[in-house]
Amino acid sequence: MAILLLMPIAAHAACTGTDLRLGLGVEARDEIVRISSTLPFAEGNHWRATRGDQTITIVGTMHIFDARMEPVVERLAPILESADLLMVEITPKEEAALLDAITTDPTIAFLTDGPSLIDRVSPDTWSVLSQAAQARGVPPFMAAKYQPWFLSLTLSIAPCAMTDLHAGKVGLDKMIMTTAAAADVPIVELETHRDLIDLLASDPIEEQVRFLPLVAQMEAFTDDVTATTVASYFDEQHAGLLAFSRVFTRSQIDIPADAFDVIFDDMIDALLVKRNLAWMDRIDARKERDIVIAVGAAHLSGETGLLQQLELRGFDLERRPF
Repeated sequence: MAILLLMPIAAHAACTGTDLRLGLGVEARDEIVRISSTLPFAEGNHWRATRGDQTITIVGTMHIFDARMEPVVERLAPILESADLLMVEITPKEEAALLDAITTDPTIAFLTDGPSLIDRVSPDTWSVLSQAAQARGVPPFMAAKYQPWFLSLTLSIAPCAMTDLHAGKVGLDKMIMTTAAAADVPIVELETHRDLIDLLASDPIEEQVRFLPLVAQMEAFTDDVTATTVASYFDEQHAGLLAFSRVFTRSQIDIPADAFDVIFDDMIDALLVKRNLAWMDRIDARKERDIVIAVGAAHLSGETGLLQQLELRGFDLERRPF
């Protein structure tokens, strides 16, 4: 699925790798600056929005563990503990419902009839994909029965980050939820597990399969892309990371640049634009006076980012220390 192809969009844990931004050529750097400089609210992981007597604190998160998050949570704790409501992408209850849906209906995530992925891609592509799955603890025979979107999602998580997940190390969003829950702050989701299934599995299987060779081409860059993503996150450069994702991935995969940009724009529309606007309807309906919103940092910047959308709805925005 195109949404899951472009790995830099998803933030991962700190792994051994090189920040690829440092080795980019002048032309690529200039394009990244040109793209990100035109976007509103291009930087900053912590913002405060006020409208009348309502205050919304917005925190851009990473979904996978990094030790530097722990002092961030400590600094945010007073805000979280005094909030009337915490809004997150998906709550533990909805996560459990997602796992239950996959368990009770295997067709959501698995190929239950027809050829396996081994027979749907070239031998060279399957060799890369099967080794990548093995590195993440998924036996190739099992990966071969994954729906293409589910395999792409699995491979978007670097092996080192997968190790953290198995060890129970959680990302900033879950750290925030833990702090809020300990203070008896209500937590609600911005989207349901059904919303996520509809998003991830929406493309026809033929289209999902078409992107697997591109996923395979990017596998060689997993560690470096992960390191770049993490560095960009702690630099609070979320718009710059999106621009890097476009420019770097375009330079590495074997399709024409114009065709790639169409794919990338479609991915942004599905993964960010439509979700942000749906979330804003739910945010705007809340009447609590003190709300905290914790979502992936990629959702903050741009014309349809949450920060710009809050401003368009009459909120005053102020960047806060992260």
